[in-house]
Amino acid sequence: MPEDHDVAGPSATTSCRQMALSDELVASLREAFCEEVVDRMPRLLAVRKAVPGRDVLNQARRDAHSLAGSAAVVGEAEAARCARAVELQVEAVLEHVPASLPAALLTCLDLLESLLTSWLVPFDSDSTLLPAPAVGS
Repeated sequence: MPEDHDVAGPSATTSCRQMALSDELVASLREAFCEEVVDRMPRLLAVRKAVPGRDVLNQARRDAHSLAGSAAVVGEAEAARCARAVELQVEAVLEHVPASLPAALLTCLDLLESLLTSWLVPFDSDSTLLPAPAVGS
């Protein structure tokens, strides 16, 4: 997986809490991240179904890039590194579209899905913060 310095954003280990942001802003960032996960993950995971065309792969690369930066901001360092790894794998596929997707890309997609599954729960507007991702999953 990429190192912290390879991930977009301040760093994969600098979360919004560490940036001394207000609780209100943190809640807003986490809500936005939840919405981004709900929007981007289905498109990104659709890449697994077959070898997609260049348009789909380019969209997957953009989705992975955005998720990497956003995950870093909300303190999801492992998800940020994993999303960056997906982005790099998709870039490699774009250089030479193979007959089947590389196992490394499929593995990274599976890991990213498991890391972000808890964020796929719709945001509860009555909550102060989003549900915390499950620890150790």
